[in-house]
Formats: sequence, structure tokens, C-alpha cells
Amino acid sequence: LGRISLYLESLPDVPDTTELERQVESLRAQCKRLEEELSDERVQEQLASIASRLAEKLTEWARSLGLEQSGSPMRLDLKKLTLVADTLDGAVPMSRIGSGENGVGFHLIAHLALHLWFVQRSRPVPHFIFFDQPSQVYFPADKDVDGSMGIVPDDDRRRVRQMFRLIFEAVEVVAPRLQVILIEHADLNEDWYRDAIVERWRGGKKLVPEDWKRAGEGSDE
Repeated sequence: LGRISLYLESLPDVPDTTELERQVESLRAQCKRLEEELSDERVQEQLASIASRLAEKLTEWARSLGLEQSGSPMRLDLKKLTLVADTLDGAVPMSRIGSGENGVGFHLIAHLALHLWFVQRSRPVPHFIFFDQPSQVYFPADKDVDGSMGIVPDDDRRRVRQMFRLIFEAVEVVAPRLQVILIEHADLNEDWYRDAIVERWRGGKKLVPEDWKRAGEGSDE
């Protein structure tokens, strides 16, 4: 008994673990919440909610551009990564709608809808889009003389304007958090369009200057 008593007296005082126990319970509660948020059911619910919000914009913009099948609700098929029109006769994917005008229009509204969502939700996606001559189906480069839309029929000219106007309005919604870089041959005679022009590559002026090309040809590397 004496030895046991001496041993017990030599032991250090046991610290109060109340705070540690409270932290453990708090962390267990956090783990449980995270497990629920990351469950397959919860993820599917979130994806369905996001797809529904995207569908609203896709449908609105498809109608504003007058795209084929735009009278029906439009949605993004997340598994096949394509746009689908839900008609009365069933789902019609973008691949079955056809035509260059529709192809450009559908890609345009899909990119804009996704990037607006990324920006508004502060997702880690670069906040810019690069479009290379989306007007090509209406205004091919080989018809370009000075960028004038005079050679384009009135209906096509109206569609090009609607397309550019949609891009500008989408950027304005989340300004200044989204930038669209647009490379174009078409030159609209609209103040809002001309005010956004950064550079005109005409009259021998090019994105890659000729002297750069000559310097590269003369290099041994």
C-alpha cells in the first residue's frame, strides 16, 4: 500500500480535458455535415439545381437569337456535354438540329451561361472567353474587304447584331468580372461595338507583325 501510495503521489496532475472533448465533438459534427454534403444524393441534387438555373438562361438566349427549336425549353446535358431541346415529341440534341448558324448560336449561349455561373458563384475558372469570328457563318472572311456588313443580307445582318449584343449584355451582367476577347472580320456601325474595339488589323497591320516573321526565318534556332 505504501509503494502504491508513493507511486500515485508522484504522478503529475491530470489536465482538464473538457475543452479537448468539446473540440472533438465539434469536429465530429463538421465531419458529419461534410459527409452529407458529399453524398451521391446531395451531389445529384446540386447538379440538378445548377442545370435548372442554366436551362433558364439557355432557353431565354436561344429564343432571343431565334435558334431552331428555341420554342421548346433548352437544357445542358451534363453527361454528354451537349445542348438539348425538350420538344413535345421528345428530346432533340444539338447534333440533330444542324446548320452552321444554330451550331454557333448554341455553343455561344452554352459558354456564356456556364461562365456567368462560374463568375457569380466565384468558382476557380478563368474569367474570360475567347471567341474567334462567331459571325463567320453569316460573314465569311473571304468576303471581307473593309469589315463592312453592306454585302450581308438584312436578315443575316440582324442576326449578327443580335449575337454581338447578347455577348455584350452577358458581360455587363457581371461586369467587370468577365472579359470576352472577340476576334472578328465583321465591323458593326454601332457605337457600343466600336467603343469596344481595341485594335484593327487592316492595311498591313497584323496580330503577328511581318518583321517578327522575318526575324524568325533568319534565326538558327
